[in-house]
Amino acid sequence: MKKWGLLLLGGLLGVGLLSGCQSKSTKVATKTSSASRQSTKTSASKSAAKSQSTGAKRASSKPKAAVVSPFKGIVQQTMGKLSGHNSVYIQTTTGQTYQWHNQSQKAASDIKLFILATVYQQVAAGKLALTTTYTLKATDKVGGTGSLQGMATGTTFTIQELLHYMMTVSDNTATNIIIDAVGGIGAVNQEIKRLGASQTVLRRKMMDQKALAAGRDNVTSVRDLGQLLMKLWHHQLISATADTAMLKLMAANTNHTKLPKLLPGTRTVYNKTGEFDTYGVENDAAIFVQGQRAVVIVALSQGGQLSQQVPAMNQLGQQVDVAVFN
Repeated sequence: MKKWGLLLLGGLLGVGLLSGCQSKSTKVATKTSSASRQSTKTSASKSAAKSQSTGAKRASSKPKAAVVSPFKGIVQQTMGKLSGHNSVYIQTTTGQTYQWHNQSQKAASDIKLFILATVYQQVAAGKLALTTTYTLKATDKVGGTGSLQGMATGTTFTIQELLHYMMTVSDNTATNIIIDAVGGIGAVNQEIKRLGASQTVLRRKMMDQKALAAGRDNVTSVRDLGQLLMKLWHHQLISATADTAMLKLMAANTNHTKLPKLLPGTRTVYNKTGEFDTYGVENDAAIFVQGQRAVVIVALSQGGQLSQQVPAMNQLGQQVDVAVFN
C-alpha cells in the first residue's frame, strides 16, 4: 500500500510540474508573439513614414511652373512683328520687370538722357552752375531737330535754358553746346560708366556726319535706359532735387507721338524720343504715372519702316498702360 501511495504521489507531483512548465512556456510565447507584433507595427510605421518622406521629397523636387509675364504677349503682338532690330524693356514700381531682345542699338536722341544726367551730376558736385551763360556762335549751329539753328548769332542762353531746348524739342545745337560745357564726350562717358550703363556710349556730337561716315555712332540699350528712368523716378539717380528737376524737363517734352499717343488724357507722362530716318531708327523711353504707381517702358527700333514702327509703339504703350493701371 505504501508503494502504491508513493507512486500516486509522484504522479501527481509530475503532473503539477508539467503543468507549471507549460504555463511558463505559454507566457513566454505570448510575450514573444506580442513583441513580434509590436516590432512589425514599428517597422510598418517606419516604412510608412519613410515612404511619406520620400513622397514629399519627390513632390518638392518637381520643377515649379514658369511664371509668364503679362507683358510677353503684348510685346510679341506689337514690336514682335516689326522688321529690323527691335527691343523692349518694361518695369513697374510693383516689381515686375520684362525685357525683350535687349541689345546695344543706335541711340539717336535718347542719348540726351545721359547728357542731362551728366549736367545735374556736375551741378551737384559744384563743377557747373545752371545759371552759367553761353553766347551762340554761327559755328555752333547744326541741322536736324531744334530751334537754336534758326536763332540769331550772339543770342545768350543759360545752361538751364539750353537744357530746356534739348529736352523739350530735342535741340541738337543746344545739346552740342552742353556736351562742351560739361567737358566733352569723355566727361559724358565717365558719367555713363558711373551710372552702370554698360551698353551705352557717346561717340559723336549731334549731326556729326564725318563721325557717322567713319562708323562712329552713339549707342544705348533698352535696359540701360529703363534702369536710368526707374532710378530717376525713385529719386535714386543723383538727388531728390536733381531728379525732380530732370523729371520736370521730361514732362515738358512736346513729342508724344509714339508710346504715349493712345493713353488717357489723365495719365502723367515723362518721355524722351529719338529718330534717325537714315537708319530707320524710331525710339522712345517713357514713364507713365497714375497716382503713386508708375511703369517704365522703353522701345528701340532700328532698320525698320516708320509706317509700321510708330503704330506698333502706339499699341505697345496703350496695352502696357491697360495691363498696369486697369
